[in-house]
Amino acid sequence: MKILLTRPIEDSQRIANDLKELNINSVISPLLEIHRKRNKEIDYEKYQSVLITSKNAAFGLCDVAIKKSLPIYCVGDETSRFIANLGFSNVISASGDVSDLIKITAENLNPSEGPIVYLSGQHVRHNIKKELEYLDFEVDVSVIYEAKQIKSFNVDMLKSLEKKEITGVFLYSPRSARIFIDNMKRTKLTAVAPDLKVYCISLAVADELKELKWKKVLIAHKPENAEMLALVRKK
Repeated sequence: MKILLTRPIEDSQRIANDLKELNINSVISPLLEIHRKRNKEIDYEKYQSVLITSKNAAFGLCDVAIKKSLPIYCVGDETSRFIANLGFSNVISASGDVSDLIKITAENLNPSEGPIVYLSGQHVRHNIKKELEYLDFEVDVSVIYEAKQIKSFNVDMLKSLEKKEITGVFLYSPRSARIFIDNMKRTKLTAVAPDLKVYCISLAVADELKELKWKKVLIAHKPENAEMLALVRKK
């Protein structure tokens, strides 16, 4: 059993270590590469809270002048732990998806207490700003990073696939799923899809895979890496 890991390289390396503890081998071929954006400085003093949907946006929290007590609302537990490890003391996790983040933000914050800043990636699926503005919040968006598409699989992945070593693929976003299928088409590998199990972080990811027939499509109970590993353990 060998799992193809498709997240950006640092994330994939951490997941590879998790799989190794389960005696599962892996091969890494990232579909996205993270690039920090050069943005104007953010005046965090004017905001009552920060929203983050990816730990890649933590680049925006590197300013030493930011008060560590500033409330930071994160989409999931993994991102929350990462932010807390940076020294922030008031980190709140939605423990779910973007809808859960919007819900917990609306339940805990008051629009009259000031604007919110959303630290975002260049490519986003949900318009958090629009949805919170509908609830009377003032939301500023600061694009912190861009996840650039990698349009080819690496040599290690192609060799493992040729030897029929790869039995499953981890996919963590709808965009990654689309890139994965595009890359398979580009390299004329769609014929191997029926031999692969695809482990999806969410239903939205699975929905992007319907174009091809797979051995099995499995969906994590919750959108977090621990649940992806749980899917593999079930085999």
